[in-house]
Amino acid sequence: MSSQWVIFQLGNEEYGMPINVVKEITRLEDVRPIPQAPYYVKGLINLRGSAIPLIDLHIRFGSEALSQGSAEESSSQENFALITEVNGEAVGFAVDQVKEVRVIEEIEPTPPLVAAPFIGGVVNLPDRIIMMLVPEKILDQDELAGITQLI
Repeated sequence: MSSQWVIFQLGNEEYGMPINVVKEITRLEDVRPIPQAPYYVKGLINLRGSAIPLIDLHIRFGSEALSQGSAEESSSQENFALITEVNGEAVGFAVDQVKEVRVIEEIEPTPPLVAAPFIGGVVNLPDRIIMMLVPEKILDQDELAGITQLI
């Protein structure tokens, strides 16, 4: 059974998110930090008058080194937010680049050693591997509740 996925890049890795949960893709311009926010919350973005918490997926996935890179690398990166709804709450996920919207025919189960609950499967293409995300598992209920209380 095929479905459409938004394919995006974090550092050198590619991930996919189901298009039916992505409400909007927007370029990041003005991110406001939130005092005492969890370490993986980049801040708030204003989207047509609504304050949306922005999650830094580099930090959330434990790949901070990918987000730091050289100054030359970071200046050439495009920074986008995938605006989603997780358990009824609007949340933005910061990504380096949105690559494409692609129809995926077959998603393989995650390999046994992959313990991250937010990785729902893998697409193995001839030239690359895309890790498919389960957005509602990126944050647990307590984390989501804590973030919404910051706004």
